[in-house]
Amino acid sequence: MTNDLPAAVNTYLATSKSDLSPLLGELFTDDAVVHDDGRTYHGLAAIRAWTDSIAAGFNFTRTVTDTTLIGNAAIVLTEVAGDFPGSPVDLHHHFSLAEDKISALTICT
Repeated sequence: MTNDLPAAVNTYLATSKSDLSPLLGELFTDDAVVHDDGRTYHGLAAIRAWTDSIAAGFNFTRTVTDTTLIGNAAIVLTEVAGDFPGSPVDLHHHFSLAEDKISALTICT
């Protein structure tokens, strides 16, 4: 990934979805919120279920193509390629951070 990203964001992006579940408590705040594909996941249990379902459903790779840091936020553009309809796709990941952990993540095209 890139060295200029906050550690939690860098680890999130560099870790495969199948290996992410055990790390969620280190990367996300307990009350974190994720918005992805028209759905909202609130709290670690819901975020864990979301990451586990993605890991079970698709194989993909992510390549960071651009980053912007603004205060306690990171906006990361990635190219995601894999065995899902519409691959590859460019996705924006909007991370908000609190106390070095991800407090909110919105993923959109």
